[in-house]
Amino acid sequence: MAQASFHPLDQDLQRLRRRGRTTRRHRRRSKNRTEESREEDAGINDLALQLQDSHYLSQAARRAQVKVFVEHTLSTGVVGLIAEFKAMKRGNDFSRMREFVAQIPQGRNRYKDVGCLDFQRVMLHLGPVSYIHANYVSTPVNSKRFICTQAPLPNTCADFWYMVVQEKSIAIIMLCNFVEQGSRKSADYVPLSFDNKTYNFDGVIVTLKKQEYFQFPIETRVHIRVSFLEVRVPGLSPHYCIHYHWQDWPDRGVPDADLASIYLLTKIQTTTAPIIIHCSAGVGRTGSIVLLQNSLELLQSQQPLRDIASDLLALRKQRNNSVQTQHQYLYVHQVLLNYLQKMKYLDDSINPYLEKFTADYEAATKGF
Repeated sequence: MAQASFHPLDQDLQRLRRRGRTTRRHRRRSKNRTEESREEDAGINDLALQLQDSHYLSQAARRAQVKVFVEHTLSTGVVGLIAEFKAMKRGNDFSRMREFVAQIPQGRNRYKDVGCLDFQRVMLHLGPVSYIHANYVSTPVNSKRFICTQAPLPNTCADFWYMVVQEKSIAIIMLCNFVEQGSRKSADYVPLSFDNKTYNFDGVIVTLKKQEYFQFPIETRVHIRVSFLEVRVPGLSPHYCIHYHWQDWPDRGVPDADLASIYLLTKIQTTTAPIIIHCSAGVGRTGSIVLLQNSLELLQSQQPLRDIASDLLALRKQRNNSVQTQHQYLYVHQVLLNYLQKMKYLDDSINPYLEKFTADYEAATKGF
């Protein structure tokens, strides 16, 4: 695989518009360990530049910025964080989800027990219906940073693409597979093969223009298929966007807690349009990524990183029941600790505590 690059997302789209042609993904070329180490070091430096975080602050200022989060996480420990998560009860207040309830007979909700809040609900102005199971979610630097949504159903694929075009979204993150453990998790809403590169959803035409795999500058078992798409809605100019399909995040489980998720977020962080993100229900895996982005933006804007619990409660007020499992909650903490350690936020003296937390994390999430 070619050396990883982190061109801003809009540059990728500009190249797609210029080319107007399809290419196949390149296979990974083998590298020796020296080459991999050089690439990883370069990638970490690029990561800091792309995020434009507080990397240039003094060592003392950087440690002060994350002090509350690190002390709370390590002192609470894995067992304590599990208890913390369980104390944040999930549920559905259907009095705050009136449109969700009204749409149940229409079959536009994937799960009856995963409600969609009226607050921050995306309303469609394109297409024949206004309802879609989706909510705007804010982060520290953008009031509409994400649109968290359920995976499309066979009868909502056109609605999904109307939303993409309406919101001018250029980045879509898919965190589930179409079928998992024999159960259908998403309709086939995006073309993923050049053998069948164009889908037509009630006149909305989606065409695959280019496809490759995300090139990480680190060793990781994560595979993200990147599809460059053209979307045509009758009467409007073509819309171009990029679909990132994380192919191996287990339902209700977690992937390796390396920096793969951080690199993905870095790639798309330049866009100001809402990032559309979904798993099957659009709350579990989806909420985990949103929490990570929220923390990255706190660092970027030089705000203190505190406890994740308060951020999760704020997120759930916008996208109900976000983060479904204790393992997902732990994953967010472990990824952030790994990131902070890699980016030199942490003093070496706490390494034994980090190692203990990581060992406990791996034991708690083993098999999930």
